[in-house]
Amino acid sequence: MRRTSSNLLLRITDICKVHSVGVAENIGEKPKDGSTGGSSEDGAHLKIYPHQVSDHESCSGTSTARYEEAVVDKLLDAVSGLKLAYVKVQQAHVPYDPEKIAATGEHFVSELEEAAGLKDLYVSVNKWSNPMYRSQMSSKIHELQKLALELQADICRKDSELALLRAELEALEKSNMELKEKVDWRVLRRENKFEIGKGGSIDMFVELFENSSKCIHDFTKLVVSWMKVSGWNLDFSKFPVDKSVVFEKRSHRKYCVEAYFARAMLMVTGEEYFSMDCFDHVMSFEDPFDALVEAQNSAFGRFCREKYLVAVPWSMEDSLFGNLDHRAFVESGGHPRTQFYHAFARMARYVWALLTVARYLKPRAEMFFVKGGVQFQKKHMESVPAMLSTGEAKISVGFTIMPGFKIGCTVIRCRVYLSMLNTQDS
Repeated sequence: MRRTSSNLLLRITDICKVHSVGVAENIGEKPKDGSTGGSSEDGAHLKIYPHQVSDHESCSGTSTARYEEAVVDKLLDAVSGLKLAYVKVQQAHVPYDPEKIAATGEHFVSELEEAAGLKDLYVSVNKWSNPMYRSQMSSKIHELQKLALELQADICRKDSELALLRAELEALEKSNMELKEKVDWRVLRRENKFEIGKGGSIDMFVELFENSSKCIHDFTKLVVSWMKVSGWNLDFSKFPVDKSVVFEKRSHRKYCVEAYFARAMLMVTGEEYFSMDCFDHVMSFEDPFDALVEAQNSAFGRFCREKYLVAVPWSMEDSLFGNLDHRAFVESGGHPRTQFYHAFARMARYVWALLTVARYLKPRAEMFFVKGGVQFQKKHMESVPAMLSTGEAKISVGFTIMPGFKIGCTVIRCRVYLSMLNTQDS
């Protein structure tokens, strides 16, 4: 119910009863008898909290009077709060208490700031009671809504442009990748071009060994990347090693694959595949596949076909490509013109050249492997990857990655993987 003028007058009279000077310590305390009446000493603590109203109601012209009354109620509350806060400031002086004076002073300032804010509230109520002001605000709201719709349309347009630009970017990235592959391929062809006309020598053999080892490593890297895509699990693959070998890192299992290809490509092969008569001719091509196209059934061509069927079993090919087309083409006497077979032919040419020169050297180059568990020796072995941090006496070989060669008194070190397990047990 709305308050009457008499009630408002009683409220103002009650507030005015509070004394600001000559106060006692019990001013502001509630009466002990629990009565709700107030005297000059106990009326200062009384506060009446007016009905809280929403902003929606304040926008309605029919509620203007109610909100003006609410503002008056808040003003009376603020005056009451100021008087009570001032009384507490005076109490803090009797007896004199600096800390209490500071605290009550801050409280008095906060009450004063709250009372000052009622001016803005009153002005706001009067604004919304003015029909012209409400009309202006309504027009402003409609303008902002229209602007919001325009911004939303602009956002949709920008999203469409962004989608087109993203598609264009993906196309450019794909084109860049293709160009990069072509550039890398040409650079690789230049790097892999072998200098011919040297004849069979130890220096040539060492160079061929380095190139063969690099090509086997590169082909292994390509196969491992395809294995990851096809879901081939290296833990249960066709590249077994001794179960006692513990890998320093999980990624080091790729060395099992590299060791497999090195053994498959370098192990015993028929003598009819090797001839120094066609050595310079085969090595003169920048692209080894050109040599295969020119003479598919040459010694090098037959070597490629035999080693492909050995090194890339049908289970691997089926897992990588989902078919056996490469294998069928090779078995029929051809050489597939694919990126995968190009990489294999590049590796096969250097292995073929290495084995060819090995047979014509005097003394003949002899291949050797190192068994697992053998103590590591720098004279005959090279650690791949780098040497472990433990002492040499505690390091043992896990398996051979790339076999070594012995030519008379010259030793080309083999490349081995060191076993963590044997290191700990020894």
